[in-house]
Amino acid sequence: MDALTRDEIDTALSALGNWEYQAGVLARLARTDDPEGLGRAFDQAAGKDRDHVDAVDTPNGLVLRVRTPGTDTVTAVDVEVAARLEQVIELGGADSVPPAPRERG
Repeated sequence: MDALTRDEIDTALSALGNWEYQAGVLARLARTDDPEGLGRAFDQAAGKDRDHVDAVDTPNGLVLRVRTPGTDTVTAVDVEVAARLEQVIELGGADSVPPAPRERG
């Protein structure tokens, strides 16, 4: 999977309003009073791409970082994963999870 250019990342971020690009990752703060539950919802939404997601519990909520494992790059898969995580947040966090992604062929 090829790394996205900065222009491609900026275009993707326009659809991911609460996300930003920092140091080679897509990042977002997800405020929650149930970090464990929200973390499980994120794992489920990420599906087989959960290794692209790093979630760190902070006093302000979960800091999400999405990037291709082993690199400091963002790919189309990372943008797709961030969109699924954003949907979890918009749907109510731990209480609502979007359908699992379809397998890519």
